[in-house]
Amino acid sequence: MKRLIRIFGSTTFRLALVYTLIFGVSVGALFYFVYFSSVGFIVQQKEAAIEADVTGFQETFERSGVTGLIIAVNRRANGTTSRDGIYILVDSVGNPLAGNLRSWPRNIVPDDIWLNFTINDMRRAEAEIADVRAKQYIIPGNYMLIVGRDVRDAREFRGRLLDSLNVGLGITLALGVLGGFLFSRAIMRRIETITRTCRKIMSGDLSQRVAVSRQNDELGQLALSINAMLDQIERLMRGMQQVSDNVAHDLRTPLTRLRSRLESALRHMDDPTERETIEGAIADADSLLATFAALLRIARAEAGSQRNFVDIDLHALAEEVVDLYGPLAEEKGLDFAVHLREGVTARGDPNLIGQALANLIDNAIKYTSEGGVTVALTERDGQAAFIVSDTGPGVPEAYRDKVLERLFRLEQSRTSPGSGLGLSLVAAVAKSHGLDLKLEDNRPGLRVTLQFPAPRADVKSNNTDSKPSGPAKDAPAENGPPGKAAPDAEAA
Repeated sequence: MKRLIRIFGSTTFRLALVYTLIFGVSVGALFYFVYFSSVGFIVQQKEAAIEADVTGFQETFERSGVTGLIIAVNRRANGTTSRDGIYILVDSVGNPLAGNLRSWPRNIVPDDIWLNFTINDMRRAEAEIADVRAKQYIIPGNYMLIVGRDVRDAREFRGRLLDSLNVGLGITLALGVLGGFLFSRAIMRRIETITRTCRKIMSGDLSQRVAVSRQNDELGQLALSINAMLDQIERLMRGMQQVSDNVAHDLRTPLTRLRSRLESALRHMDDPTERETIEGAIADADSLLATFAALLRIARAEAGSQRNFVDIDLHALAEEVVDLYGPLAEEKGLDFAVHLREGVTARGDPNLIGQALANLIDNAIKYTSEGGVTVALTERDGQAAFIVSDTGPGVPEAYRDKVLERLFRLEQSRTSPGSGLGLSLVAAVAKSHGLDLKLEDNRPGLRVTLQFPAPRADVKSNNTDSKPSGPAKDAPAENGPPGKAAPDAEAA
């Protein structure tokens, strides 16, 4: 049903429908032109026959008088001579003198020329109703003559022709709609193929390419252009990844050596002032290493592939993360409430999902000075969701999109440790997994919701006991004091 709705709502179907309506109007105009032309031609034939009879009767009256006119009218009224002719000649007092009508038709004004009436009293004919188109004349001597034709066959032809044209028009419109449906379905099938490929690419699988069935049509050319663009993007991404790896190798190694030398110097330093200076330098080196590692993790998350996705027990994953951060919240004097629903599963990369949850909890603790932090795992309509809320200062609504950008920090958070990469990693994980990330007002504080998409029916569970590889244990969400998931969301 959804597929049919998409087809009927597609641009191709609407265009086909508009074309069908235009074509239907054109065909209808042609049909009805033929109809009125045919009906008019038949009426003209009937009237021409009447005029011919009248002309003949006038000539007969001029040659032979009333007696010859009576003979001529009776001859024409004979059923073997004119099967649809209607004739009656009456004298001045209305007595029938000749013709196939028993009496002068009623409701006829003597001054009328062209007449339309119905009769059922024809002589030498079955007692049936006849629809008459006729013309009357007043002949010298107060004689009156009606000459007409039975137009029932013309009316039947007109009715049948009209029915045929209506049926033809209906068939034309039906075929047009059916053709538009089939055309739209064919186009939609090819467009959906392109759309599915693009979605897979957006999920991080840059190896996908659009299938090209026909290279010579417009969609084939579009698919070829998209594939060429993807080839270029993949080359650039590989180049960027190679550059990132080289930079990571070239910068992390000297930074690590610098830190080791500073620690070595610190061990031999006795002057408190100099020790404080070296300790600050070591902290700065740690901050640089953490920031660089966070940027690399964000890049990997944004380029993540669903080929690494497994079925995750979100309850077990959340328990592992909150067990790590619970003592930090208690050490800061915060209430740390945990509400985890059991049996909730989802599909994804457990390391990235665990790291995203760790970042949210770490930042919630960091920026909450009093009150508490709540971590919840719930499920609504088959969609799992992590909810991390706090009672800190929150994030103004105007900056809730900004805090998801790399290295963005609000003014009140610039004095706290961190680099502004935590929520950037969360956003990257949400994008690569198709999650819905929402930042809302907790009144007071901030509430962050990370909602998973509804599970697909065709995806079978392969590993419901998947555990994270310890995102919080292997790489803590921040090398400073824990805080709040808001202005600065720190990198893990």
